[in-house]
Amino acid sequence: MTISGGIDLHLHTSVSDGSLTPAELVREAAARGVGLIAITDHDTTDGIAEGVTAGSELGVTVIPGVELAADSAVHDIHLLGYYLRWEDTDLQSALAHLREQRDARNALILEKLYGLRLPLDPARVQEISGGGSVGRPHIAAAMVEAGYVASQGEAFWRYLGRGKPAFVARFQLQPAEACRIMKAAGGFAVLAHAAKVGSWDVIREAIADGVEGLEVYHRDHSAAEAESLLKFARERSLLVTGGTDSHGPRSDRMTTVGDVSLPAWVGEEFLAHAPAWWRERFAAPA
Repeated sequence: MTISGGIDLHLHTSVSDGSLTPAELVREAAARGVGLIAITDHDTTDGIAEGVTAGSELGVTVIPGVELAADSAVHDIHLLGYYLRWEDTDLQSALAHLREQRDARNALILEKLYGLRLPLDPARVQEISGGGSVGRPHIAAAMVEAGYVASQGEAFWRYLGRGKPAFVARFQLQPAEACRIMKAAGGFAVLAHAAKVGSWDVIREAIADGVEGLEVYHRDHSAAEAESLLKFARERSLLVTGGTDSHGPRSDRMTTVGDVSLPAWVGEEFLAHAPAWWRERFAAPA
């Protein structure tokens, strides 16, 4: 299977904390000449079916994925799961549990904000999410709307970030369990924004826990960091991926689909790493 155009393997939609619907995201990719994307929403695969359908209509290959937070021994990490059988009941059960924990955390955050005399209407926060999974960015957006802060960034550094008055720690999987969930669903795990995880030791621990690849190319990685990660990955025969981590045009950190340039061989190797189930279902005949 060949791909024409750009590659972006880390994208979020309105199903979690992005601002574009899955179909809108795919249309944006097609308009920008990006032929291979992965939808990697937080704790949910609810946007995959819509994205895959839009991709088939517009000539964009959409890889079913997810992003999960995990708690390593010394540093929180994020794992990107790729080529997931998104209808798998065990996968959906695990993701539902994570969303339940997220909802409980959101309620505690709103309680803390109320105690700080910064009340928010939970129904309005849900509206801001577009009906998707609510996260701190939606709470931050509601704070901006209420006039409590000037930007989502201010909401985080004054109230919602780690160590701030309204921060609530979230439930997190252990990395090995996150990798197991992804593998059981037919896919595999890649360490997201690998240059930001704290140390090489954290990366090595993640690999020992079952991570099969590193996100080498990312909007927050310098050229030097990407070069070091690439060398590390090649020496250990790890899959190399990359993407913008775009949350759409209405997020605080505007990054457009395909803004991070990936070498063509990244897409070729990524497709070559596809599991049999995905090839049988989606890959065009040779």
